[in-house]
Amino acid sequence: CASIFICILAYKGRESSTLQTSTPSVLPAAGSIDPTILQNRSFGEAPVLAALVAEGLLPPVSERLPENPKVRAPFQSIGVYGGDLRRGLTGDIIQMPAIMKMMNEALLEYAKPRGDSTEANLAESYTFEEGGRVAIVQLRKGIRWSDGHPFTADDILFYYEDVLFDDNARPLERPTPPPALVIDRKPILIEKLDDYTLRLSSHEVMGRLEYVMARVDQIVLPKHVFAKWHPRYNPAASYEDFRSRSSRAQAMYTPGIPTLTAWHPVEWTRGQQIVFERNPYYWKVDSAGNQLPYIDRVIFTVIPDVQVMLLKFMNEELDLLGRYAHIQMYPTLRAGAASGKYRLFLSDPSPGGAQAFYLNWDSENPRLRQAFRTRDVRIAMSIAINRQEISQLLFHGLLEPGGFTFYPPNPYANDESIGRYAEYSPDRARALLDAAGYVDRDQDGIRELADGSPFELTFDIVSTWHTDIHELISDYWGAIGIKVHIYSALRDIIMPRRFSGDFEVHCWGLDTAAHPYQDIQRWAITDDLSPWWHPNATQEGPEWLRASTRHLMQAASTIRKDEVAHHTIKARDLITINVPAIGIGAARTVWAANARLGNVPGDMLVLEAFGGFGQPLTAEQLYFKLD
Repeated sequence: CASIFICILAYKGRESSTLQTSTPSVLPAAGSIDPTILQNRSFGEAPVLAALVAEGLLPPVSERLPENPKVRAPFQSIGVYGGDLRRGLTGDIIQMPAIMKMMNEALLEYAKPRGDSTEANLAESYTFEEGGRVAIVQLRKGIRWSDGHPFTADDILFYYEDVLFDDNARPLERPTPPPALVIDRKPILIEKLDDYTLRLSSHEVMGRLEYVMARVDQIVLPKHVFAKWHPRYNPAASYEDFRSRSSRAQAMYTPGIPTLTAWHPVEWTRGQQIVFERNPYYWKVDSAGNQLPYIDRVIFTVIPDVQVMLLKFMNEELDLLGRYAHIQMYPTLRAGAASGKYRLFLSDPSPGGAQAFYLNWDSENPRLRQAFRTRDVRIAMSIAINRQEISQLLFHGLLEPGGFTFYPPNPYANDESIGRYAEYSPDRARALLDAAGYVDRDQDGIRELADGSPFELTFDIVSTWHTDIHELISDYWGAIGIKVHIYSALRDIIMPRRFSGDFEVHCWGLDTAAHPYQDIQRWAITDDLSPWWHPNATQEGPEWLRASTRHLMQAASTIRKDEVAHHTIKARDLITINVPAIGIGAARTVWAANARLGNVPGDMLVLEAFGGFGQPLTAEQLYFKLD
């Protein structure tokens, strides 16, 4: 394995269970193309672009594509050009990840649609030197921004040095540089060797580099556009103005800002709609040499209510329902699928598809903080939950019960770890709480904390997600003497509370349990504010968390398979046994697509590590079938 990520992704996930799958036609292998197409530069293109070429308003497609275009072999068949893909968003600024995950272009990418390997993307290749402390990255030559300007190493260096690691210029949405780019609190050094070659180096082995280059996040800004707003290049500019312009949402949504993605923004009506049109310089082709994307436009309409979004999808006003499709929608979608207007799918079980309950180890309430830091209390809270009942009542039997640990397709997940503290044993839970000193002295049904105040806590939940789960958990914990209140609000209110530490129990999916090195700061003490559920861990973190951090960091700093396995298993066991948060298991994800859409993957693995719903979908190769 070249790195820890290839080792992890070498695991072959189980066959997904879908209501409908498509049998691919016999096509060239992914990434292959008739070499004469490249030699003759005989590429196909959309009719709307061919018309612009004929009018002299656009260069020929052979000049718009790079020397070696990225080849995307279609999932089922070569598509046809045209049409508008209609999607919904619950909000534009706050739901920026939904669009980023659909359109993100990283140096590498996870193979579509299951993320079981990595492959070239903006970067054609990379090689390790000096035992993994240096990597030489070769960019794809001839890629252009959507305005026709060349993409070079300068664009990456501008974003890296002048934005991410410039404390004055970094957008407010990023309080610190991404932890994936920092090793042992020192940034990875990036140097330009020439316009298409970068040298990455660190004082430690860059075992996470594979993921760093494939992760779904912004990695570049067009320097030829943004430099004029940066005070380092324009003394008349201001950092305040630059920060507002360079946020991920502004860079993606603002018409006129060039992009490297399949579509570029042409219209943004705040809080209502974002319209993207095909990028005439998009640098990917299908295996027949046709420039992608097939679809002309992508239209995102802001629909705050997910139930309204469901109705609009079923009424054929939207073409995809994925990011906001909840398992509670399954019966309705299954019944409506008989119309033949759409196809319904179920992904493999994912811990991100269920809920986890993150206890605030640094709660402002010192007595509650003391309780959360008591291992037997956490075990009691976990085993008081009837996961089988949750599966049957809320997930239609599609939840696989489990605790807080690593999950497949992580090769180091196992049944013993997943099952730990996942049994339903309310009597044992009560006994553990009694032994820990949390008893109901006044016999009112609620236990008392150390100062005699009621043992009560508040859930922070996003109002559009799994509200029934929280009601059931409230009942389960109430049955063992812990009173639960529920604070429900929109995501743009709940998430700032999470990162400011202004919560008691934050309810969210166990997103990175299948790939703990994706966002290692969620599991380990990587800086003064991580993990986010215990930001004071650098001063007060328990020894087991320090030990698991050491193992995770050692695993992430090696390219040896045996060392990766050893340290990951050690970290897994420490985390599982000490149950820092409460998981309920892994759930299948439901999603649906307009029946007219072609190249919809039936075997898609929906995991945040691989880009959630958006990246595996591979939107640039979707197309509308002719009637």
